[in-house]
Amino acid sequence: MNKFLTSPIFNYISLYIAGAIATLSLPPFSILPLIIGFGFGLYRINFQSSLIKIFLSAWFLGFGWFSFGLYWIGSAFFMADTYHVFLMPIAIILLPSLLAVFWGCACVCAKLINKKTKFSILYIIVFLSLFEYLRAQLFSGFPWLMPSMTFASNVYLIQIFSFVGSFSTNIIVLTISALPFVFFSNFKRKNTLSLVLLIPIIILFFCGILKYYKKSSLKNTDQLVTIVQPNIKQKNKWILKNREQHLNNLLELSTKYRNSFNNKNRIIIWPETSFEGSIPKEMKLLSFISKDVIKSPKTYLIAGLLRTEETKLFNSMVFLNFKGEILYKYDKIHLVPFGEYIPFRKNLRMFSDYFSQKDFQSGKFESNQNIDGLGSIITLICYEILFADLIVNRMSKNTNLLINITNDAWFGKTIGPYQHLALAKIKAVEFGLPLARVANTGISAYVSPYGEIIGKIPLYK
Repeated sequence: MNKFLTSPIFNYISLYIAGAIATLSLPPFSILPLIIGFGFGLYRINFQSSLIKIFLSAWFLGFGWFSFGLYWIGSAFFMADTYHVFLMPIAIILLPSLLAVFWGCACVCAKLINKKTKFSILYIIVFLSLFEYLRAQLFSGFPWLMPSMTFASNVYLIQIFSFVGSFSTNIIVLTISALPFVFFSNFKRKNTLSLVLLIPIIILFFCGILKYYKKSSLKNTDQLVTIVQPNIKQKNKWILKNREQHLNNLLELSTKYRNSFNNKNRIIIWPETSFEGSIPKEMKLLSFISKDVIKSPKTYLIAGLLRTEETKLFNSMVFLNFKGEILYKYDKIHLVPFGEYIPFRKNLRMFSDYFSQKDFQSGKFESNQNIDGLGSIITLICYEILFADLIVNRMSKNTNLLINITNDAWFGKTIGPYQHLALAKIKAVEFGLPLARVANTGISAYVSPYGEIIGKIPLYK
């Protein structure tokens, strides 16, 4: 038994379990003390004797984190007939395996930089955070499931994002997880080191508390955001005979209590690809819908729709006025690989034939839409909310609102929609802007600049 406990196999199994346990610190579980799984993993990796063992140890820690944290991706294969179910194991094993490579490379780099000393845990934390940044940028980028996500569930901890951003918060989370192991280690200067690491974290924590308690509670009673979550099953969404029923549902939800709000500057938001159809083909229908929904020149309808332009296909969002005119359109810029397009389609013909034969095209940003009484609005579709550069490059002094439309019906009753909401909350705090998040189903919510949920519609409601 002792031989097994000291074997590489036991080491890798324990690291995989540690990574898996750490995912329970994320929403919807939000058991924050379980970030100690990271600390255990980093401490074990620190004492590996060779670069190969360091890489494998870090890879198993990462694989545990990503495989348990991203299992919900597999549910997309059951939600519609678009994908073949037999491809699901490839998706839920291959993606975590590739993402874990970043962690393996990070820890190897940390050891190469610090060859002379046995205690490299601080280097590991810094390089792991650096490689998390690279993971968010390279190969289209996938900044989902960063360690910093654990702070999204606590109203005080989430304020830290407004001071240091998402990527630097990774360092804080990993440092907190490792501190107990540093303190109880045999490192000679462990007390000094623990104190040096702890002081800036405590300062940030108290700054977050202070920021939250000093928050502005002013409300503008002349502005109203209406969130419409129709809860349409993914399998039924694109069946033409169901379209009238789906539209009636959207219209009923949008016009409820309408006469009470005619004097307000109001926007009504429908989710991503809100109904079967595309523009300009369905322009007459869309114009009729907007005239039916909107009875005041102060009200606007924002709807997610497909858009075609000759042979090109776009995932779009449009702003409509009471005359049924399109005031503004936004085409999704950051597309989902294998979801909205197949990378290297020509070279992966055997594989790509199992997916949609039509790729979406990436849009080009023109300008933000300004709405009277509401100011400049930044529009984002689906997981574009994860990418800070799409917000930074469009912010101005007049920016007052983030709108994020999505369709989380793909992911069923899993942890995926809760994680998506957590990531959206982080961006609201990071940029100090309120966020209207509207899902077909998922968790639609209005989020304050402090990460508070002002109002929400639960999953499958």
